[in-house]
Amino acid sequence: MRTDKLASLRGPLVLAILCGIPLILWAGSVSLEARFTGRFATLTSIAVLLAYAGTSAFALNLVLGARLRPVEALLGGLDRMYKTHRILGQAAFALLLGHVVFILAGRATISMDAAVDLLLPSAGWTVFAGVLAFAGMSLAIVLTLFARLGHEVFVYVQRTFGLVFLAATYHVFTTPGAKEGSQALNLYLAGIATLGIAAFAYRSLLGNVLVRRRKYRVVTVNRLDEFVTEIVMEPIGKPLAFSPGQFLFVNFRSLALREQFHPLELSVRRRVFSIRAGEIANQFHPFSITSSPNEPTLRITVKAVGVYTRALRRLETSAVAVVEGPYGSFSRNVTNPRQIWIAGGIGVTPFLSMARSLDGIPRSIDFYYCVEHRPEGHFLDELRAIERSRDDFRVVLVARDADGFLTAARVAEEHSDLSSADVLICGPPAMIDSLRAQLHAVGVADARIHAEEFGFAKLGRKAR
Repeated sequence: MRTDKLASLRGPLVLAILCGIPLILWAGSVSLEARFTGRFATLTSIAVLLAYAGTSAFALNLVLGARLRPVEALLGGLDRMYKTHRILGQAAFALLLGHVVFILAGRATISMDAAVDLLLPSAGWTVFAGVLAFAGMSLAIVLTLFARLGHEVFVYVQRTFGLVFLAATYHVFTTPGAKEGSQALNLYLAGIATLGIAAFAYRSLLGNVLVRRRKYRVVTVNRLDEFVTEIVMEPIGKPLAFSPGQFLFVNFRSLALREQFHPLELSVRRRVFSIRAGEIANQFHPFSITSSPNEPTLRITVKAVGVYTRALRRLETSAVAVVEGPYGSFSRNVTNPRQIWIAGGIGVTPFLSMARSLDGIPRSIDFYYCVEHRPEGHFLDELRAIERSRDDFRVVLVARDADGFLTAARVAEEHSDLSSADVLICGPPAMIDSLRAQLHAVGVADARIHAEEFGFAKLGRKAR
């Protein structure tokens, strides 16, 4: 259990060390006494430290945004990587804000005019590039964290960070100062900046060329009810290899969607500003894989909760799907044969792939499928068929209107071995947070709880 806990901390610890290395190199390059003598020198030195740490955090944040497989593995899955990405972005902004505050405070010890002059073009392109970079970063951060953006605009805002970083890097390397006394510091900053720029180019500029993707053709569109749609695809060429419980990013090349999403259509509805760029935007959306790895076709199941997912109900057969992945480690690291699965609504999707892949695998699984109303229990007949074919797989449908919300107390009462089981949960964030706290209360160790929010990718605002 402690190993799992340490594994979850390993990635953030590595990132913290990488951000701290330039501070150590800076401290060892020149006598610290000279750098902290007098208010001006002290404030300027603190500003420089914040700039180096902030620039490193900024570069690493671009690396996290590139969705690289080794980085995903280091951080324990794409959902954790995106959460770390958000926290690291906030840290980078806070550090660079501190740099601006302290550099201005240092100049203010000379005169207020000297401080104000740093913000004007007259200070020179080297300094003003830093001003523009920070202004651009501030705007992007505010839009990302506080504005309710449409998915397309959110993606475009994220992509601007790479351009902002280029300006910030120019400012760092053309500003005279401590780097001149330390070749190691110069090399480190150059290396980490190059890494960030390369990650940005890989994902945002050259993604269509460098990112490995596969093509599929839509063969069936099953509209299970007025909200839920199952999409079945066959491979064009080599199929995607994946593990049960993983997800992928999909871009549909569809005539029906092109008619739905006209290029550069602007709309403001309920205070949400969106650019509907359709196929021109080449946007990829995340969906859990519901098929077994052994099936000849690839399946996903979509619930209409937004503009794009509602439009997918019009998807036609023969449309081309470009898929990227697979991602996620929801069930890959769970080796305990005793498991309890809990799905909330459309959070059933990864469990469908896992249930369809149980042939020959000895496991004891109790599956709680939570829905608002019983008719929303899609795929229940198939799950019941799997239940009848195995003695170690049990399905319990929990309809909120009839049974209330599922609680950990109920699960503990029905399973005396709960504390020794691994519990896998997929559903809305509020459900996951509530059940996690309840499971802790009934004695389930945190390392035995594995959760995946199906809305993890909506980083610009809280998932509803």
